[in-house]
Amino acid sequence: MDPFNASWWTNMAWHGYSLSEDGTKFCEMLPTKINSFGLSEKILHKSVGLYFWEYPLPNLELIILSVFFFWQFFEILFKMSNIPIPKMPSMMLGGVVINLFSYTRPGSLLHRMFFPDDGRPKVAETGGAFGFVMYWFLKGVSIDVGMLRKTEPRAALIGFNTLVIPCISGYILMRTRKHFGKLAMTELQYQEIILLQSLSSFAGVNGFLTDLKINHSEFGRMVQSCAAVTDLVIFIMVSGTVLLKGQKGLPHVIVIVLVIGFLVYIVWPVMLWIIKQTPEGRLVKDVYIYLVMATAYFVYMFWLNFFQFSTYGWFIIGLATPAGPPLGSALIQRFECFNVGVLLPLFGSLSMEQLDISWLMREILNLKHMEGFAYEAISVILIVTVVKFVVTAITAFAVRIPYRDSIVLAMVLSNRSIFELGYLGYIVELKMFDNKSFTIAALSVLVSSLLTPIAIEFMYEPQHIFSSYRDRNMLTLKHDSKLKTLVCIHKPDHITSMVNFVELFNPTQESKLECNVLHLVELIGQAIPTFISHKMQKPKVGTRSCSRNVITAFLSLRRHLTKEAISIDIFTSASLVEHMHEDLCWLALDKNVALVVLPFHRSWSVDRSTIVSDDKAMQNLNHKVLKRASCSVGIFVYRKPLWESQMHGSCYKVCAIVVGGKDDKEALAFTNRMRRNKQTSVTILHLIPQLTTEESEDSVQKLDYDDIKEIMKTEDSNENDSWICIEKSVKEGAETSVILRSIAYDYDLFIVGRSSGMNSAVTKGLNEWTEFEELGALGDVIASKEFPSRASVLVLQQQQY
Repeated sequence: MDPFNASWWTNMAWHGYSLSEDGTKFCEMLPTKINSFGLSEKILHKSVGLYFWEYPLPNLELIILSVFFFWQFFEILFKMSNIPIPKMPSMMLGGVVINLFSYTRPGSLLHRMFFPDDGRPKVAETGGAFGFVMYWFLKGVSIDVGMLRKTEPRAALIGFNTLVIPCISGYILMRTRKHFGKLAMTELQYQEIILLQSLSSFAGVNGFLTDLKINHSEFGRMVQSCAAVTDLVIFIMVSGTVLLKGQKGLPHVIVIVLVIGFLVYIVWPVMLWIIKQTPEGRLVKDVYIYLVMATAYFVYMFWLNFFQFSTYGWFIIGLATPAGPPLGSALIQRFECFNVGVLLPLFGSLSMEQLDISWLMREILNLKHMEGFAYEAISVILIVTVVKFVVTAITAFAVRIPYRDSIVLAMVLSNRSIFELGYLGYIVELKMFDNKSFTIAALSVLVSSLLTPIAIEFMYEPQHIFSSYRDRNMLTLKHDSKLKTLVCIHKPDHITSMVNFVELFNPTQESKLECNVLHLVELIGQAIPTFISHKMQKPKVGTRSCSRNVITAFLSLRRHLTKEAISIDIFTSASLVEHMHEDLCWLALDKNVALVVLPFHRSWSVDRSTIVSDDKAMQNLNHKVLKRASCSVGIFVYRKPLWESQMHGSCYKVCAIVVGGKDDKEALAFTNRMRRNKQTSVTILHLIPQLTTEESEDSVQKLDYDDIKEIMKTEDSNENDSWICIEKSVKEGAETSVILRSIAYDYDLFIVGRSSGMNSAVTKGLNEWTEFEELGALGDVIASKEFPSRASVLVLQQQQY
């Protein structure tokens, strides 16, 4: 560089940087000049002055403002049109618009603002790249790693097929084209496109499902398990390829194992220690947040040096962070808003500014001749994607996933997301892709991310978000299986009733019980929803937990029972009333429970003359859980201590009322489980509806004695010496009411199916007088204040989906 070049020194003095005439050397003064001298600079110093937007800070601010304006425009447009498009496609569309405006006139203001040719570091692109890696870190934080341990064989089969078969088909296509003519694309470009279209990354799938708000459903877990399998298969394939080619494959695998060991045996225990050091209901200390972020940075640098694609370094450290409060929630609350609102849009929009749209428009003319670079790239993308979709849907349907869910599953796994866009930018930096390849591949990502959510909205049934692909009910539970339950508590009055209810099972080594207790606390105003696991967090010394009474009662119960026979986990969910059912259903799905027990919303005085409480919010909650829960649901109407009779040395008397239908079978299965308690006396009242001339036997619910005997059978004995069955023929609802009142004082607990006797002579005339729909016709009669006795009632509904 010529030290006597006056132009060079002038640029250094005014601009703070200078570029050599041959463009090979760039010098910049430190500290860097980031602000302009004002609007008058260009006017007063015409030749050497700069416009204010040419300085780094104003330029960054204008880019952020422009990107924000365009992506928010599309975001608002989609919302107003009720089109379910996630944020990322809106950001990409904003980048496409800026690209079009910038390239229409190469010397335009937008072109000079977004594509300056001054050789200086691109601050906006750097910020966008940081937002990209931070996005994956936070995405890893929000993922429950325990879900991956529950991967089913069918998920493994789907994940394997959805990756391997499309890869093979793409490879065959490439070889066929090479055999019959010259390739317009290189083999490396073919391989990268085939891999990108075949891969369904776990990170990308999780992000997409989160945008659709179905990531915690049984369907969402199945899809994420499939994606995790594809990542594992890719890792094995890449490691095997590197090993066979002699590119230090064995050290590569050893380093991966060491990283996993570091995360599992060092990072994870430290994270759990941080959680235990955080008192219940308190915020995580700032020093712990800094420690986590520093660890993430070091893992990022390590991953960058050993494995190149550094984004995974942030993602895996996020996976090593326990999801949920207090640590995971603190990280998300602190960083997500700024990252998604400011930094990530820079990545999505500025990545799309690299598109060579003018070249693409010229290449489109060659598509009709079925030749050229664009034709080869687009055709291989379409063929591999179609093969992937068809193979995934057929495999899913073959392993007995419902056909609609199979199609949606194939759509999700075939979708391209922000992960693929980031990887495209990475291979462009490595010169593995040129601008043409990037243009085709990035536009395919944009089209996929726009069309797939719309198709899924059309196909997927959101009311089944909590549905399960497995049986989770009492009827299908094996005799020696552990019973998993979730009991819910709203008010202090419910503690005694639920403790009494759990005692009824009398768990033993042969009949184990896993009891999950959820204390639901209503939030008032704008407080932040929280979910606390009392197994992980303890109250600070000197403070009082809002769930202290619940914890004390159930831990006391555990001490009085055989510890090996019962396990109790207690949770507190503080949320708005309208969202309480979501926390409840998520927990039931996560814990694989077979039965959720809800307290009835109304309670009466001892003499049943007055209503003590009538919580309509609790009633609405019960209705929502009955509609959406992934397992069987019971509503417990508690009216007296369940073990009162035992105090006098007598048996506890239970009566199951059955007519026919699946809810009645569930009631029988529950009763059979209770029968294992030797102090329980079980009676089954079988109400047989008399058929009218208009009815046939097939049109009404029916349950004969052999069916009852089969359900009540145990492995110890097939005899019915521990239970009796009373059959009553009924021709109308009034007669049913008389029968129930006649036995009101004979039992301590009545068990009935919610749909028992529905549309039959048993409930004829009763349905019109039913006050509480959630109890069914028979349950409503027994739970009403006009019923003579104070016996408690359990109304059961079998798993719906």
